Amino acid sequence: MPRSRLHTATIRGRMRSDPGLLVLIGLVVALTVAVTTAVEPLGERTADRAIAATVRDAGSRGDVVATAPRDYGDPTGTKRQPRSDVELRQDAEYAHYVLPRRLKAVLRPGVATLTTPSLHLLDNGPGRYLRLVYVDTPQGPPRVTYSSGGAPQAGVGPSRASLTVHPDAGPWPVQVALSQAAASAFGLAPGDRLPAEDDQHRPVSIVVSGVFVPDDADAAAWQVSSQLLHPSVGVSDGLRSTAAAALVSAASLPDLRVGVPADDLTYRVIFTPQPSQVRWRDSRALEREIGSLQSSGRSSHGDITWDSLLTRVLEDGRAQIASARGQAQVLLVGLLGCALLVLVLAAQLLVRRRGASVTLARERGATLLGVALELLVEALIVAVSGALVGLAATWLVVGDVDWVWSVPVLIVAVSAAPVLGAVAAARATSARRAPANRSARRAATRTRQLQRVALEVAVFAAAVLSLAALRQRGVGDLAAASAVLWWTVAGTVVVVRLMPPAVRLMLRNARRSTGDVRFLSAARLAEAGARALPLLVVSVAVAQLTVGVVLASTEQEGQSAGALLAVGGDARLTVPANPGVVDTARAIARSPAVRAAVPALVADDVQASSRRSAEPVRLVVVDAAAYGRLLAASLLPDAPQLARLRAREGDRVPALLLGDDTALRDGLVVHWEDASVPLEVVGPAPRVDASLGPVVVVDAGAFADAGAVAEPNTVWAVGPGASSAVTAAAGTSGSVTTYAEVLRARRDAPLSSGLVRLAVVTAALLLLFALVGVALAAAVEAPARRESLGRLRALGLPDGDLRQVLVGEMLTPVLVATLAGFTLGIAGAFAIFGSLSLEQITGQTGSPGLVVPWWLVLVLAAAVGGVLVLARVEWRHLGRRALAELLRS
Repeated sequence: MPRSRLHTATIRGRMRSDPGLLVLIGLVVALTVAVTTAVEPLGERTADRAIAATVRDAGSRGDVVATAPRDYGDPTGTKRQPRSDVELRQDAEYAHYVLPRRLKAVLRPGVATLTTPSLHLLDNGPGRYLRLVYVDTPQGPPRVTYSSGGAPQAGVGPSRASLTVHPDAGPWPVQVALSQAAASAFGLAPGDRLPAEDDQHRPVSIVVSGVFVPDDADAAAWQVSSQLLHPSVGVSDGLRSTAAAALVSAASLPDLRVGVPADDLTYRVIFTPQPSQVRWRDSRALEREIGSLQSSGRSSHGDITWDSLLTRVLEDGRAQIASARGQAQVLLVGLLGCALLVLVLAAQLLVRRRGASVTLARERGATLLGVALELLVEALIVAVSGALVGLAATWLVVGDVDWVWSVPVLIVAVSAAPVLGAVAAARATSARRAPANRSARRAATRTRQLQRVALEVAVFAAAVLSLAALRQRGVGDLAAASAVLWWTVAGTVVVVRLMPPAVRLMLRNARRSTGDVRFLSAARLAEAGARALPLLVVSVAVAQLTVGVVLASTEQEGQSAGALLAVGGDARLTVPANPGVVDTARAIARSPAVRAAVPALVADDVQASSRRSAEPVRLVVVDAAAYGRLLAASLLPDAPQLARLRAREGDRVPALLLGDDTALRDGLVVHWEDASVPLEVVGPAPRVDASLGPVVVVDAGAFADAGAVAEPNTVWAVGPGASSAVTAAAGTSGSVTTYAEVLRARRDAPLSSGLVRLAVVTAALLLLFALVGVALAAAVEAPARRESLGRLRALGLPDGDLRQVLVGEMLTPVLVATLAGFTLGIAGAFAIFGSLSLEQITGQTGSPGLVVPWWLVLVLAAAVGGVLVLARVEWRHLGRRALAELLRS
């Protein structure tokens, strides 16, 4: 009766006979498990950092704002409320109380504000606007130091704190404090009285009590209104205007509520998110809770209305994370597929070396199950040992592990050798004989061919379906992420199909040659050069390595191009508009290592209209010729249409327009200060400072000839010394943005830096797996090759020719597989990169161009070097065999 019990002595003996191959299998398992178990924990941490960075960069767009219903006042009079600050703080606490649990955990305690609209000051001409703002944080009012005057005080004493102000009593005075910058912008001092009016021309009386300097300009209280510390000067409806905000204290708050019409007051509680508390996995739940608050509106929560753009911020962050995770899946699936193929190839070599013992055991009565179990125990020991090493490494480095991606590695590492061993034992001891009938043999051959064709068709079907999934859904699931892997396998199947005819053609041509080397190399290749699995391992490894390198290089280059476009050059200086900016630009241009510097006016939200449309645009007024020279001196995209801005015809000023709204092109007019300038669109505009909205570019001279005065507020500079020159010229009033800083910020962002690290790790492992595949492929054919070369040596073939035959036989399949991997990898990158949303990571306004680095040829050099080393080792092994032994064999 056949025996199926395990023979431990046989297992120990087999493991001692091939320790190097077993260690190699364990190393492949350990490395793959270490990477795959670390990806998910590190990916989630990276996603959390990315969503936190998105919320942090969003600034006030991420605030959750609770607005109390408007009070339209009592027409018979308004009673002064001396405890107004306490009432508003209680309302803020109630608004915080009604927040949903998960949302409350990520928001800071609310900042209560009571604000007026911009009040028109009537003291010194038009264009002067002041907003009154009361701010109360959980830590109290904002801390300030008064440089002159003092804090706003109540307009009445304690005995009259609750008086009623009648509508016909005239405007009630409200004391306020101004920042130093606001007081300078308006030319005001403590004690000044300011008559003002609201949009409905109702009077308001304002008294300046003091001028302050903030103790901490970065405190949350000042984020309520940027105009509290920084007044703005701009153009509104063609008129130059100055706008600022004044601070109301708790003492003067009751006067604000009676001195300003009740329907002008807006009470809000602003909740600022804590970026470090926002988690990627909780982002959808946060969106739902915010949506629930907004939809509840006046149906609950004391008639509080809620508003927030945090949902859009979270959506944008999640879109970037989804893109990055999809790209990581592409890299990870490629690495996993290559590792599985390496394990199968190693198992095939292991079974070949176990062939004699497995066949002998089978002939002595061992069942196929028993043979498989013995090999299973051996494979299990090796796989579990490697997996434990990989898990321990991940746990020590990362502190957490995830098993999902490692399961296929363990399954293949454990099952490949037992399955292949049982099949080999069954074939070696099979009683089935070849049929004597020719038609039966042909039928058997056709059956085998049909089986192979069916397998190939299945591979191509999987490739087509995976690419269709990628095109339809983008990256995000395994079916789409495996598109490159399946197409690489399909391409390698084509190469395997084409190899035998190519080798036969080479052999036919070699027969007519006078030398022996070509013929003998071709003969050996015809016998063993087109084996599918070794070619597949090397081809897949090189293809996936190529995709990873191209992905990392494309993102790096895209970030560089995006940063350069966002800055507008190597450095950008932004200052208040004034004529002196032209002299500043000339001084920067004369600085060492500065190739060009151009002044320009860059104004956002400038009203533009046409016969069919009206919308705000970014207006750029620049010397077209100088700007063209700056673009030519840098890596910025060229704009040849700039030359058309100098050729003015008729009353319209030539302009370049960038944007999707074609309705603006028909009769375009921009409204600047007190002039309306008609424009003639003559071409597309460059994307100035990476603008996403419509951009209008006009020449400064032509704009001035049309009667519009546009003083520059921006200087772009290019050249190695641009950053230092612009920084030196900035002074205290200018803001400097450099290309190096923007690029560093983009590359240090969590998603982009995490993807680059993953691409580097996977590329290194794939290069290692490619070399392991070359070594395993050489080892699989080593016995037959040594026998053939030994015969040739015994027949008297010179050593030099023998070396060439050896190198030719080993190198040709590797070259074919490597070149096929390069081709398939680059083709796969071109096919899938349009679906990876790389612009989400690079920060560009469009998809980046594919970058294939030249140093990828080093992979080919590494493969060739590996083959030459293996050929030298085999030659030494062949040289150690005595000629007499070869003759007897």
